[in-house]
Amino acid sequence: MGTLEKPTQKLQSKEQRIWQRLNCKYITECRDLSGNQWACKIVDISGNGLGIVSSAVLRKGEKISITNPRTEAVVVWATKGRAGLSVCP
Repeated sequence: MGTLEKPTQKLQSKEQRIWQRLNCKYITECRDLSGNQWACKIVDISGNGLGIVSSAVLRKGEKISITNPRTEAVVVWATKGRAGLSVCP
């Protein structure tokens, strides 16, 4: 008698993106709700978010404005010098 084989399951990464991420190097400015302003570099962009590099200390859930392109976003994750933002509708 043969052994039963389990169907092969596709491995899924933790990151399930709907939109493709495009790498870029775009220098702009950001501002928090308190009016603090600083330079940042957008390093990737997708249909609903941005990845930035910045010297500012950002916190998950914090809302910021980007000067150009004029955008409001919420910090989804942040580490030293890098953050992922979700664009506000």
